[in-house]
Amino acid sequence: MRRSATTVCVWLPVFLAPATVAASGGDNPLGSFFPYGVYAGGGNPENTPVKDEAERRAMYDRVCKDLAQHHMNCVWPNNLNFSSLPMWLEAARRHGIRVIPQGGGPPAFVRAKWFKGKEDFARRVEPFYKALAEKHRHDPALLAWSLTEENRPTEWFYEAIADLTRKMAQWDPKHPVITLDNKAPTAWLNARIVRPKALSRDVYVFFADGRNGPVGPIGYRSLLTRECQRFREAAAQIDAPYWIMGQGMKITGYRAGKGRAAYRYPTPEEIRWQVWTSIQEGAKGFFYFYYRGQPKPRESGEFIEGLRGATGEETPQYRMAGEVGRLLKSLAPLLLQLDVAPPHRSVVYWENTPVTGQTFIHRKTGQRFLIAVNHDCAKAQPVGIELGYWPGMLAKDQKLFDLRTDKPYDYASIKSAMLLPGDGTVYFVGTEGAWQAYPKR
Repeated sequence: MRRSATTVCVWLPVFLAPATVAASGGDNPLGSFFPYGVYAGGGNPENTPVKDEAERRAMYDRVCKDLAQHHMNCVWPNNLNFSSLPMWLEAARRHGIRVIPQGGGPPAFVRAKWFKGKEDFARRVEPFYKALAEKHRHDPALLAWSLTEENRPTEWFYEAIADLTRKMAQWDPKHPVITLDNKAPTAWLNARIVRPKALSRDVYVFFADGRNGPVGPIGYRSLLTRECQRFREAAAQIDAPYWIMGQGMKITGYRAGKGRAAYRYPTPEEIRWQVWTSIQEGAKGFFYFYYRGQPKPRESGEFIEGLRGATGEETPQYRMAGEVGRLLKSLAPLLLQLDVAPPHRSVVYWENTPVTGQTFIHRKTGQRFLIAVNHDCAKAQPVGIELGYWPGMLAKDQKLFDLRTDKPYDYASIKSAMLLPGDGTVYFVGTEGAWQAYPKR
């Protein structure tokens, strides 16, 4: 969802597929990296007065340091004036952050309505990106170029994006062009025509009321999981990863000084749940919208409060996002190698509690893993999964081994294992001997 600190509008209705998804590494530079980070204002991510370039440079450094301290590895600066990109990249290199720059208007950021057709698009956009590629193609902090977001499925427009994407693959092979989609039909069109190195989807499920979106835990889960499944299917067609941009904000729409809540803050447990649910549905990256919004509301427009609050304070949501990031650091290399298993390879017979299980297969070794998520964000729940012990599912001597705790579980004991509200975990599936041979972190 494209936002800025100065021009925004209310929209009311950002470490897999059937069996194979993202190529982990190979010829896809996005397949070996699990991005976990934030969508932030590209010019002024702290939304505070900036007098000169020195202060701006210091601000970017503070933001990248802040993200690293919260165990994040990526920033998606939007509405960016590309004259500021070198300062972002400098700060990112210093703190181990990758950058996905996104412009604020043409030719850096594109919409179909701004061009007369493919020829006009190519004439105005391609020279700009060729120059960027020549300047930054060797920068290790750069991850990808974000060209546009939230478009209608306009075929000629995606054909123009495809032409640019192919040329950028020659000009800058390490940093692909991507787009952020918010509808499955657009993602499928994107996959069919452009064939990007990653698909990404922004989906915000915690509406303030039920008038404009889902209401309650069942609706939140339904929207998030179904959208993940749709994007996973599209990504599978091109053997690419897909990333989710989830909700880390509260938005209130103001008109003539009167505010009406559009989106509410997720609870800290819901912050955790979004990430684990996306991972359970095969996502290979996760971003939060938004880093930090305005210090105070205006007479009319949106008032966005992000992971850092209106005065820059660390919110409970941001603390939880940092805790999730700390855990993902150790799990991300494995998660990048896991594909959702077909039903006949699943180890789950049924679930007895709000905890669900999804079986995955390691794309290199064939080893199976189970990712379990507690979809109750208010209460700890027993895992309660009924395991299937018969040929093709589980042998009698196979167990589940929790990668977070190293504890083993069998048919009976897994039912009483507990997961915190909105939490998840990954289990190794195998015999005691296989577990002992498995390389521990």
